Amino acid sequence: MRGGKRVGAGRKKKPDHLRRELITIRLPQWMILQIKRKGAIGFSIEEQMLKDNSLDLPDDYDLYS
Repeated sequence: MRGGKRVGAGRKKKPDHLRRELITIRLPQWMILQIKRKGAIGFSIEEQMLKDNSLDLPDDYDLYS
């Protein structure tokens, strides 16, 4: 059998509370340039917010997933 839908194939869906959602923010140009140099903007911002320890994380949260 080649191609087509198979039972158990594909990526498992994340729970709703762990899905990432697109938001728009406005930042100064100098800040954007520095964040881009460090890598992906979304990942950098998320990582920094987690280091800040101001958020209560769900038990099943994994930054690198």
